[in-house]
Amino acid sequence: MIDKQTVKFGDIYREVKLTTKDPVADGYERYIGLEHLDTGSLKIKRWGSIAEDNPSFNRVFKKGQILFGKRRPYLKKAAIAEFDGICSGDIIVMEPRKNTTISHGIIKHIIQSEVVWNWAVLNSSGSLSPRTNFSVLSKLNISIPHFPQEVCISVLDAAEDSLHKSENLLEELSKAKIRTAYALMLEGNWYRQLFGPLRVNVPQGWQILRVGDVLKDTQYGLSDSLEATGRYPVLRMMNITNGYVDPNDLKYLDYSIEEARKYLLNYGDIVFNRTNSMEWVGRTGIFELKEDYLFASYLIRLVADTEKLTPYYLTQYLNLPLVQYRLKAFATHGVSQANINPGSLKSLPILVPPPERIIEIEKVLREFDRQIDVLKEHYKKMFNLFAGVKSKYFE
Repeated sequence: MIDKQTVKFGDIYREVKLTTKDPVADGYERYIGLEHLDTGSLKIKRWGSIAEDNPSFNRVFKKGQILFGKRRPYLKKAAIAEFDGICSGDIIVMEPRKNTTISHGIIKHIIQSEVVWNWAVLNSSGSLSPRTNFSVLSKLNISIPHFPQEVCISVLDAAEDSLHKSENLLEELSKAKIRTAYALMLEGNWYRQLFGPLRVNVPQGWQILRVGDVLKDTQYGLSDSLEATGRYPVLRMMNITNGYVDPNDLKYLDYSIEEARKYLLNYGDIVFNRTNSMEWVGRTGIFELKEDYLFASYLIRLVADTEKLTPYYLTQYLNLPLVQYRLKAFATHGVSQANINPGSLKSLPILVPPPERIIEIEKVLREFDRQIDVLKEHYKKMFNLFAGVKSKYFE
């Protein structure tokens, strides 16, 4: 039996409220929004450029501090900063108290433990977009291992290392898929050929078209207010994951069958995220679910002309990092969001192979998807193992 002590969250961590009026002048280059934090991971792998995106954030964080997502805490987003920057107001910046008796090796694991997230969710406020705050978190009582804590730290670190190895394998396979997609879909062409002054190399039997030439239809989604329950689930921008529609974190509408018919997605439809932060705008996913789903206003339905290419092929092309980079160049900037209009999307050049070649390319890329799904399941098991180890130590 593990000898434990009970401490308050607020006795371990303190909130940091440093701000800046001019982040660039103060030497900050990168910013973090909630979209840059990954569920269950203490690592920050993505960020935005302040100079390029000009975010409205003013909250400062320093290397080594903790970024804790206070909006929708059920998403379990918290990470340790590895650089200085600014972050969204939906993120709490905190750091360990200097006078705490708890080992820093334990402290970093507490922040991503179930006891913390359960408390944050239970005590959050708001229905559509619940939030927690540091004053609520500070009241949480946590039972943690008493000294000596070295054994606990070694077990937690070993479990975390196994999780990172699984995560790294997944990342490497995803990168391999992208490299393969470039080779198969672009045939040696690159940015200056597709979008710049250089001549496109069009292989025999291929065509260079515009995205608008390979679409049968485009349609904006519905703009009604969504609810927590209802007859029809409604897909939103966060439901686009790795080129597919992912039915997570759904909202609903009580439309009649007649009202819903216009917005019901068909198998093989493509949804394009036209409005969001620069990180999310342009993301594209293919709808391959069997149930009835509607789609919200920030998404555009794209219907591929299947006589020219497959919906999957078009989705994969639009998600190529090179094409995403070009799409974001089309984006117009609002106060906190960017927007890509359908005309800009339709103007994009696309290399279209013969039908038999499209089928071959799709077969290869879908095999990558299947293997990625296998690794995702392995990562999920490792994640659950890590969570189980933490639950053994923290109550």
